[in-house]
Amino acid sequence: MHIAQFNVSRLKHGPDDPRLVSFGIGANMVRREAAKTPGHVWNQQDILPGDVFATRSVWESLEALKAFVYSGIHERYFRRSAEWFVPMEERNFVLWYIDVGEQPTLEESQRRLDLLRAEGPSDAAFDFATVVKQKRVP
Repeated sequence: MHIAQFNVSRLKHGPDDPRLVSFGIGANMVRREAAKTPGHVWNQQDILPGDVFATRSVWESLEALKAFVYSGIHERYFRRSAEWFVPMEERNFVLWYIDVGEQPTLEESQRRLDLLRAEGPSDAAFDFATVVKQKRVP
């Protein structure tokens, strides 16, 4: 089993706004660094309707994902997120287990986030604070 993650954040400005240049540079650097990180399997960044920035990624383990999120370039840019994103009042991050070789679709990822928002942590959708034991739930 691998771990999938999905997060969304609403941009303060449109994606082509010059105030987001440093964010765009950082997002590309973070994506490239993730690809070189032990335990990384796959990632995708998207701009969704409503100027929402979304990231999906797959990791070999929860530990590998956590190590990347809370260190290095990701941590440096994460600390600057208030410069680029509107504060979210609802959960914007979800984790779930997937089979090796699987890549979560945008629709599946949004469904998992919606599930976490609606029902709270479960085997099918959780976050770092509510990690469940590794098992596959459709």
